[in-house]
Amino acid sequence: MPRPAKPVVLPPADAANLQAIVKKGTHKSRKIARARALLAMSSGKSAAAVQAEVGISTTQYYRLKSRYLAGGLAQALEERPRSGQPPKVTPALEARITSLACSDLPTGAARWTLSLLNETLVSLDYGPAVSKETIRQVLKKASSSPG
Repeated sequence: MPRPAKPVVLPPADAANLQAIVKKGTHKSRKIARARALLAMSSGKSAAAVQAEVGISTTQYYRLKSRYLAGGLAQALEERPRSGQPPKVTPALEARITSLACSDLPTGAARWTLSLLNETLVSLDYGPAVSKETIRQVLKKASSSPG
């Protein structure tokens, strides 16, 4: 015999917060969908009805419900940090690339090239070698170009 499902009972303060999130509509779409799903869960609708109404999968439904029951409203609505490789170009490295591109040219060079910038970064021990495309994007973001 399957165990009975634990219902989601929202305190009035949580329900008011969720209503404000849904009504205002200035939050991320995932957060709004989670808020709508929690409101639908608390109204006593079945899992299938909530999934169809909000447009979420079965896995999303049960994960959202368990996160709310285990950790409350804040844990259920907010995104958890994602794993992954940290960015190779830090703001400090971006500043060094930009300042290097704006500095005087090395002897024997007619202009800064992306390869020359990369070689100079490594030789000055400013950071790891990065691709020419990464240096180009950093300079484009800083609105400067080599040369």
